[in-house]
Amino acid sequence: MKERTPLSLLLRGFLFVVLVDLIVVAMVTGIGWWTGWTELDDFQYAIQVAGLLVMGLGLLGIKGNLDMSRSFEYQFSMSVIKEASWERIQQTLLDLAQSYSFMLIMFIAGGVCLLIGWLL
Repeated sequence: MKERTPLSLLLRGFLFVVLVDLIVVAMVTGIGWWTGWTELDDFQYAIQVAGLLVMGLGLLGIKGNLDMSRSFEYQFSMSVIKEASWERIQQTLLDLAQSYSFMLIMFIAGGVCLLIGWLL
């Protein structure tokens, strides 16, 4: 299996953010077309509300991550790693980014939706 570099992980996260934003904007546009919105303000407000909902969905990912990373087994395994301190810090940051990646992607995607709605 190919090792993932920080750049490849960043690009993958960027693609997920773009995909989530495209889906959200397409859903808002579909709902607006179906209900007959004719004003730009309706779309602007709906995209901002959708962005807040996406951010709220990201908050749901926190509970499971807190339960997983605060267990005794996880804390003990991190304390007995025989790597150098710099490698241990890198591993801790990668574990943190991996466990909170859903929340981070949803927060960034929601922020982009808020920005799109604000700029319209």
